[in-house]
Amino acid sequence: MESRGSNNSVQLRNFCVADLDELYEWLSDEQVTKFTTWEAIESKERAQEILTKVVIPHPWFKAICVNGRAVGHIVLKQGEGIHSCRAEMGYVIHRNYWNRGLATQAVEIALKNGLSELKGVERVEGLVVPENVASARVLEKAGFLNNGFFPKYVRVKGFVEDCFIFSYVVP
Repeated sequence: MESRGSNNSVQLRNFCVADLDELYEWLSDEQVTKFTTWEAIESKERAQEILTKVVIPHPWFKAICVNGRAVGHIVLKQGEGIHSCRAEMGYVIHRNYWNRGLATQAVEIALKNGLSELKGVERVEGLVVPENVASARVLEKAGFLNNGFFPKYVRVKGFVEDCFIFSYVVP
C-alpha cells in the first residue's frame, strides 16, 4: 500500500511489536493527541499494552510509514448491525512529520485499500472538532465532504464537544 513520490512516499502496513518505540513517541505527545478522544499516555508499558491488546488485534489499524519507519497510524472501524455500511476513520501523525501531506496520502490509501478489505462499507466518516482545521483540510483534500456542524456530539477527554462530520461515500 503506497502513494506518491519518493521523498514523501507513504506506505500503510500492519503493526508489529518492533513498532513499540515509534508508537510510544506519538501516543505520549500531548501536541499529537490534542484533538484525539484519548489522553497522551505516560509510559512505554502502557504503549505496549495498547499495541498488543488493541492495535495488533484490530481488523484495520495500520502504521503510516515513511522510508520504512512508522510515523503515525490510521484506523478504520466498521460499524455493527444496521451501521455496518459505514466506518469511522481516525489518524495521527508524529509532529515531526506534520505539514508534508502525509496524512492526506494515508487517508487516500486507506480509502482505496480499506474499502476493498472491509466488506459492505459504503461510507467512511471522520469526526473533526472545530479547532482542528488541519484535520478538516486533510479530509477535504482526500475527497471527503463536510456534512455539517453537530453541537455536543462527541465526548473528548471527559468533555462533550461540538464537531464537524465529514464523509466519503463509495462511488
